[in-house]
Amino acid sequence: MATQTQDNQEIEQAIERLSQKMRTVSDAMELARTPVKKTAANQNKAKGGKTRKLSLGKFFKYILILSLFAGLSYMLASLVSVYMEKLKNGQSQTSEQPVTTAPLPGQPAPKSAPANGPANAPENAPANGPADTAETAQAPFTPIIADTNLTPVAPPAAPAAPAMADFALKGANYQMVDTELGRALDIFITVINRGNASGRPRLFEIELINKDNKQLMAWPMAVAGEEVAGDSEKIYKTRLLEPPADFHNIRVSMQK
Repeated sequence: MATQTQDNQEIEQAIERLSQKMRTVSDAMELARTPVKKTAANQNKAKGGKTRKLSLGKFFKYILILSLFAGLSYMLASLVSVYMEKLKNGQSQTSEQPVTTAPLPGQPAPKSAPANGPANAPENAPANGPADTAETAQAPFTPIIADTNLTPVAPPAAPAAPAMADFALKGANYQMVDTELGRALDIFITVINRGNASGRPRLFEIELINKDNKQLMAWPMAVAGEEVAGDSEKIYKTRLLEPPADFHNIRVSMQK
């Protein structure tokens, strides 16, 4: 790059010198064209040889100018040709530089030819064997898979179900008792909570039936009191004074 820069500077200096010479020649031509005033004493003396001197002088001037132009053109063409030749040589040197490619990961490196042997000679050919021995077949390319030792990531755990109570009616029974107010019917309802949260049922539907399984009376019972903890059971109790005379059994249903 430094050599090319120096050559460019030399060419620019040579072109500048040629331009100065051409300007000098142009100035000389301009002076030659400008008429020179002559004195009266010399006019009569110059009349005789005026025609001959002018013709010879113009002829030599034109020859000199043409010679200068030819020389300048030749020098300029020589400089340009030298500059173009150097550019071509630099480009050819750049294009002739060998390009080396690195082998891909897992691919064997290309084998270089021996210094004193043919370019296509096999690597393990016998010393005294024939020259036309076939080249050994190259093993097929097998990609290498690196072991990254990645630890499997467990999938995120599913969100836990919300805690809620799940009630079931386990059983119901009754007992007849005598009180100060008269005969009474005590009813016991057992409820189990199968869920994982505490709570209580909404209400019970209690029915009194006779021997023919017909309803004698019914009423709703709202649930109050402490809640039933998860995975536990609770007994609710209610009392009915003076049940019907033909009462035989009870039937209980629950609304959760």
